[in-house]
Amino acid sequence: MQVSDDHLRGRTVIAADGQAIGEVAALFIDTSTWIIAALQIKLNKSAAEQIGAARGLLRAATLELPVRLVQSVADAVLLSVPTLELRQTFPDTDDQHEEKS
Repeated sequence: MQVSDDHLRGRTVIAADGQAIGEVAALFIDTSTWIIAALQIKLNKSAAEQIGAARGLLRAATLELPVRLVQSVADAVLLSVPTLELRQTFPDTDDQHEEKS
């Protein structure tokens, strides 16, 4: 089955714990294989706070989610991991500061 990115953008993303964490904002495609590598998720405020995602003053926090964490896609995108495990997709800011020193 083929699905256009227009049909995926805006779909609700639900973590394995049943929490709606946001919506699909974009698809990232690996141009060497033409396979979708990740989804950009526009996080809702509560999910962003739970996982510690930085958000701008006038824009929502986003998360680049590898497709291996997607369990299924239908009317919503269901993830195979609970909300709190999404913290692991963000780089550790302490490690980044140590590398720069």
